[in-house]
Amino acid sequence: MSLTLGALTPAISGNITQLKAIILASFRRTETNIGYHAGRLDQGYKLLLLKRMPEPKHFELHGTTLRSGGKFGLPRSTEAEDAQRGSVHDSIVSQRGQGGYRDLQELALGFTSVSGPDRLVKILPTTRHDGAMSPSDQYPMGGGFLQWDLKKPGLPFLFAAEFMSDGSVRTKDRTYRINSGNFLTDYPEREELQKFLRQV
Repeated sequence: MSLTLGALTPAISGNITQLKAIILASFRRTETNIGYHAGRLDQGYKLLLLKRMPEPKHFELHGTTLRSGGKFGLPRSTEAEDAQRGSVHDSIVSQRGQGGYRDLQELALGFTSVSGPDRLVKILPTTRHDGAMSPSDQYPMGGGFLQWDLKKPGLPFLFAAEFMSDGSVRTKDRTYRINSGNFLTDYPEREELQKFLRQV
């Protein structure tokens, strides 16, 4: 899929989280928050931002990134074993029914926004899913940040920023140098980028 920096994307589905899970100073801490293996973001990633709130019909609750793949327990060593783990979505529906599930979705939406640190985002890593890698290695337990799954066909996002392997970040109008190794120059750039991502 070809995406244009600074423009809206076609509808995209899959896992989303919140902007506060993205740590500008560290790919490793972002990987830990999201539940990616160390090194997954080394080649960079695209950061997509939702510009309007989803409705309950658009997404499923997958708990937090502590629940790898939206399932209970730790990820397993094979896809077949991992498929046996119970899903957060199914458990909530079983306990609360469809009406209770929707009520919980509405409640959860109240903790998100379309601006600020709680806004909903999607990461598209340059390093894609590796079918030869075990679920336990590829998607370890994350740091406990929001984890929802947008149903197909998904929703359009703003392609707001591209995080590069050299530590710079490209937006439509400028490039931020946030990880050059010089704190005195990196910190003001991180502040400006954080403000942009919260407000754009």
